[in-house]
Amino acid sequence: MRKRKWGLAVFAILGISMAAVQLLKPKPKNIESPLHRKGMFEWKEERIEQPEIAGEIIDQFQITDWYQELGLPIEHKKTAQFVKQLHGQNVKVYALVGETDWGYESEGQSLIQYLEELVQYNKKRMPAERFDGVMVDVEPYTRSRWKKDPEENMKLYVSGMIAAYRFAQEHDLIFIACIPRHYDDQGLTQQLETLIRDGCDEVAVMDYDCGAEAEKIETEAQLAAKYDKALHCILEFQEVGKHGLTEDKTYRNKGLAAAEAAWEKVDQAFPEMRIVHDYHWSMPLMEMMKEDSE
Repeated sequence: MRKRKWGLAVFAILGISMAAVQLLKPKPKNIESPLHRKGMFEWKEERIEQPEIAGEIIDQFQITDWYQELGLPIEHKKTAQFVKQLHGQNVKVYALVGETDWGYESEGQSLIQYLEELVQYNKKRMPAERFDGVMVDVEPYTRSRWKKDPEENMKLYVSGMIAAYRFAQEHDLIFIACIPRHYDDQGLTQQLETLIRDGCDEVAVMDYDCGAEAEKIETEAQLAAKYDKALHCILEFQEVGKHGLTEDKTYRNKGLAAAEAAWEKVDQAFPEMRIVHDYHWSMPLMEMMKEDSE
């Protein structure tokens, strides 16, 4: 999953704005809590200025965890208002962070520097305005240098993540490691186990294999269970062709019911585990709702 930056002009072209929110049919405020945690990735930094849209998405999809891309420097007033509103909806709020190059720093210095900014923000805000943690999406395998020595590069990445996780622990930040589902396929299972054991509170797997999700994340699920870590199963909803996505990697044309069925199969495959259902990401979901209404 790579960072997606979208300007307001793109939203205008797509017709996705406040008017689009009306297409999200809000559920009653007294709806029962979902049986599972449900997370939403939000790569649009400007969403912090649109808490009402976030609120409608949360109601529609029964979201319990919100992963918000957050640039630096942090704009305190608007961010505090946004976080407070989502907390008022019983939603945990995480900063969504990650740069590919951070994966090649064995001491995690750039990631820790970012976390320090988040810690300073939290220290200056009231409890209801503070971030609960971070979703760390660092993808070192997307660099060409990765193929030269995957094992050594994985060690660098894991070492940096462990250092950053320890920093997060010291400052009461939940630390979620967002990873692909193919590290074990590359013969990196030992380092993957170290990451899950020592480098995160929870592990979120980009499980982009429609219909085969449970099979593809079996190794990650076993390791998460071994160390009593929650497992996030992330499904993709961007359109076919976007960033090279093929039909078998996204639920865009299959629909939300098919995605829910896929999550149910994962739940059934690992019944004793804490499984989080994560949507990637808000914008394609809004597009889907708009298309369905036309």
